[in-house]
Amino acid sequence: MEDIYFNLNPVNFFIISGLIQNFILAGILMFKQGDRQLANKSLSLTILIVNLHLSYLMVLDTNLDNLFPFLLWIPYSFLAAVGPLILFYTKALTDLDFSISKIDVKHFIPVVVEVGLQAIMIVQSILSKELLYNTPLYFYVTPLLYLWATGSIFYYLRLSLSIINNHEVWVLRNFSNLKEITLTWLRKLIIYYRLLWIVWVPFVATFLLFFRFQLLYIVVVLTLYFLMLILIYLTLWIGLEGLGRGSLIFLKHNEVKPDSKNFSRLTPSEIQNHVERINQLMALEKIYLNENLSLREFALHLKADPNLISFILNNHLDNNFYDFVNRYRIEEVKTKLNDPAYKHLTLLGIALESGFNSKTTFNRVFKQVTGITPTEFQKARTK
Repeated sequence: MEDIYFNLNPVNFFIISGLIQNFILAGILMFKQGDRQLANKSLSLTILIVNLHLSYLMVLDTNLDNLFPFLLWIPYSFLAAVGPLILFYTKALTDLDFSISKIDVKHFIPVVVEVGLQAIMIVQSILSKELLYNTPLYFYVTPLLYLWATGSIFYYLRLSLSIINNHEVWVLRNFSNLKEITLTWLRKLIIYYRLLWIVWVPFVATFLLFFRFQLLYIVVVLTLYFLMLILIYLTLWIGLEGLGRGSLIFLKHNEVKPDSKNFSRLTPSEIQNHVERINQLMALEKIYLNENLSLREFALHLKADPNLISFILNNHLDNNFYDFVNRYRIEEVKTKLNDPAYKHLTLLGIALESGFNSKTTFNRVFKQVTGITPTEFQKARTK
């Protein structure tokens, strides 16, 4: 009889290390206190589910299933919940009032079916005294579960991206700085995550059903290891980003919503009057120097409806609020660069004095407005 041994190699050691880190991070997020508990719990459960899925593969790869057969009596796959949880995480970030209603519970019906089918396969395995992946039902049901999981993750992550895109449009209409509000980081991670799952699920299904962890197919095994490492550490990255941004301020989307229908009857003279008042406020009071300036605060200075200001900016000044304010800030930077009183400041120092709150934002906006970088502009000015 062939000896059964615990298989540990450098690659699956790093995989197991990543799994341990993810479990710890999931625990921290689950019990983290604050005003974003629903978001943290959704992210925590996502990490736990991905980890359970990958832990099953590690049980097989390290031969723990042969050493301890009862480890295969545990349902490891809850993949149908990954998509809904990421969707709820996204909604919780963009709306502080969001809560999971009774209607939302329907999104988890496929998870109940997924777990139920696994329970049937586990019972069949125990009764037949066969390892789980050697039962006939496993061969037929697993591809269906993985196929459903692929479609589910793709669908829900697409919905999440749509919510983020709407959020970004809303942010540009309402804020002059994006540092603590933008979800660009989450959009990028979701795009990476979706692409990875589209590759991962079909591959691992094929690997489990047809190759059965046969190490003689070394290229296939190495590909599996490579994809597992990416999935584990990308999940860890998402979790750390979510944890690190726990203090960010996410505002209600129903605060200011541009509605052109309410202002379609404005006369040309009324529109011109509003344009002049807006430009006068910027030129005389230099309200743009406030780095946290929002559309609502701007409207308060004008004693006007924020929706009206948004309508004028978008339809008659061809700018959203973000671009409108930052164009004034760029002009302020140019003015200060020519003022001897500011020679003691660095370029970044002048940018901060002009209303910007980060070097990255300043560089991006400056190049967007002028077509060149701030450093290039400064060099051209001194020639």
